[in-house]
Amino acid sequence: MPYRIAIGSCSHPSLPQPLWPVLRSRRPSAFVWGGDAIYADRFAGMNWTAVGVSWSDDGDEDEEEKKEKKKGSWKVTFPPPSIHVDATPEIIREWYRKQWEVASYREFANGWERSNAEGAEGGRVVDRPIVFGTIDDHDYGSNNGDATFRFRRESNLEFLEFLYFGVPGSDENESRDEDVVVDNTDSASGGDGVCRAAESDAGDDRDAMADGNDGGARERNTNHRDRRARGRNKLEDPMYQRAVEGKGVYGVQLFDFSRKFDDSIDGNSNDDGILWGGGHWVPEEEALVDDDVVARVAARHGNNNRSAMPNYSTTRSVAVFVLDVRSNKTPWPTKGGNHARRTNRPPPQSSAPRTPPSHHPPEI
Repeated sequence: MPYRIAIGSCSHPSLPQPLWPVLRSRRPSAFVWGGDAIYADRFAGMNWTAVGVSWSDDGDEDEEEKKEKKKGSWKVTFPPPSIHVDATPEIIREWYRKQWEVASYREFANGWERSNAEGAEGGRVVDRPIVFGTIDDHDYGSNNGDATFRFRRESNLEFLEFLYFGVPGSDENESRDEDVVVDNTDSASGGDGVCRAAESDAGDDRDAMADGNDGGARERNTNHRDRRARGRNKLEDPMYQRAVEGKGVYGVQLFDFSRKFDDSIDGNSNDDGILWGGGHWVPEEEALVDDDVVARVAARHGNNNRSAMPNYSTTRSVAVFVLDVRSNKTPWPTKGGNHARRTNRPPPQSSAPRTPPSHHPPEI
């Protein structure tokens, strides 16, 4: 079967969605949302008061010169512009729940069983596509919504939550608000502004391992890291972390199509027997393509590049970058630049606390 990555956009949960069974039959390694996974804002009719004819001036001359030269033209406004009511974070969240409740989409996102393979202890193995992507205006919750939308950060987070619907370990029982810590201090004050998952006991276990003490801690921590490395973990996803920090929705995923199933079952499947991206997905800390992940790994290894080198095919790998162009012109910094150069718009004003929402999709 050919290797595939599917891309789609403009989905409305209230309208028929006949393509999901077709996509599922193609068995793609990933599905990329290209924008407008939902239409959260509400259409409220047409603005007929804007219809009319008006004189449009041309040039910079004063009124006398315009009359003398008769510069300008008549402008007809028709058809009337549409009226849209902006959505709140609660409404956005509800629309994503409705999209998840579309049975054919949920069946696609949950993957398909491999009939000719066995996982750990003889259990079944399920291929699941990596579902990721970015947003457009209606995902923000506003027609033509952009960086100025007051709920920009909240809508970004709701989209990332939606991407992790149905992913083991991503519901509210396992990802709590207190698991995410954002350092809001600047570098001059000793902070780095980085969002990171709390590691309440993992850090202690790691120290114990380094000292050669507590074999139980060593085994417990190793199992914990293995489980997180094999599967997807929302709190370690750099895209999720950036959304928490209010930086927007952008990132990259890498797929190595030279990898065989036998090579990937131990590395890319978790305890539930899930083979992410058909075994072709390369986890972020292994791919080392995302600049924020590279910085995180370098800091962990004391900038020792030999401790973390990418290991994937350079001829049969595909990197898929996504960027929310309504908020960002470019994702990562250039030399001497700042992180995520923004468009020249004022930042949105929001009094919401800098913690991710805590909710999970309804059980079907």
